[in-house]
Amino acid sequence: MPAAEFGSLPFAEQIEAMREKVAIPTNTWSDVYGAENDQAFMVAGASRQAIVEDFQRSVQLMIEEGKTLADFRKDFDQIVERHGWAYKGNRGWRSRVIYDTNLRQSYAAGRERQMEDPELRRLRPFGLYRHGGSENPRSAHLANDGRVVPLDDPWWDFWTPQNGYGCSCKKYMVSRRQAEREGYTVSERGPDIEYVERTIGENGPNPRTVRVAKGIDPGFDHRPGSGRARGITPRPNQSGARSGTTMPNRQAQDAMPDYAEEAEELLEADQPEERYVDAFLERFGTQRGGDVRRFTDAAGESLPISEDLFRDGRGGWLLPGDGQNLGALARTLREPDEIWTALETIEGERPRLRRRYLSRFVLEGGEEGLFMVDWGRDGWSGQRLENAAELEAWRRGVRLYRRDEETD
Repeated sequence: MPAAEFGSLPFAEQIEAMREKVAIPTNTWSDVYGAENDQAFMVAGASRQAIVEDFQRSVQLMIEEGKTLADFRKDFDQIVERHGWAYKGNRGWRSRVIYDTNLRQSYAAGRERQMEDPELRRLRPFGLYRHGGSENPRSAHLANDGRVVPLDDPWWDFWTPQNGYGCSCKKYMVSRRQAEREGYTVSERGPDIEYVERTIGENGPNPRTVRVAKGIDPGFDHRPGSGRARGITPRPNQSGARSGTTMPNRQAQDAMPDYAEEAEELLEADQPEERYVDAFLERFGTQRGGDVRRFTDAAGESLPISEDLFRDGRGGWLLPGDGQNLGALARTLREPDEIWTALETIEGERPRLRRRYLSRFVLEGGEEGLFMVDWGRDGWSGQRLENAAELEAWRRGVRLYRRDEETD
């Protein structure tokens, strides 16, 4: 079956599939799972945004310019050295997994977009599964070699390659006549899907059991590109945290850490806005009119801190809610109970990467104070939450940090 070899000839749909992704930091590969990878670019264990973005830029360049694994390994070494990233596994294996998986999956996602063309589907309404010819083939993949099934059959929602790490199987569009001429049997429907339960994330903070199609590695039993999101340039988010469609949308299963030992005191009421800004900045060792202070949070992310956090773009002040809370919000950034990250999609907008800092303090007088800071490159906000249920609603996505756990 004639076709361009994977990676030899990049095409617009493949380039677009990679370009549309948003870089997201993670602790383990299972933090972003399955079709979630259509929207997110991740490198397992890279928990700082800058590292992930550097890898995404490198992979994007590899795709656009048709560069090789050897070319990528040069970038890999530079990125690792620049960020001091202590990754797991050896260099050869780790660099190959990043390069190979991203190029193969973006290639498949681009091909799937091409296969959506109605005229092509009319001419070639069937899909042909071809085994990649591995020296040590997976028996389930080999059993599907030569299978011809209608492109709109649900079987392809699971078995569209890539179907595991290192899988080189391919899918082609064919007509009935073409398939029969080349000796293949055309089926009107795909086989029933058998499922097995697998445990993933066993070495991370969020192990769980997932159901996958038998014969496919966890995370690969979906049609590449099917979960991809489209949108427009996001708007500033100074109006407060907004909750949309969250990806990953996994809720915390455990309780919040115990309260911090040191109580927190709210700032005095009815003060000038400058006084509240000063109190916030002092917590980070800076002041109004000073240079931007780079603060490294508990998960290793660098945050820019300056009075610009409170400027409305016209020279006025724009404080997040009640100024009395700014001291507690500063402490929430500095000493969070938890840090979460996720892609948030508000209807009509491009997915935005959000970083959320959550804390619970005992306030002076014994009152409970629940606080959340929502942080992103398009804006930030902070607020005191009304109750524990509201706090729990924000505990979803990828948890990057928990106060009572050691982190790398």
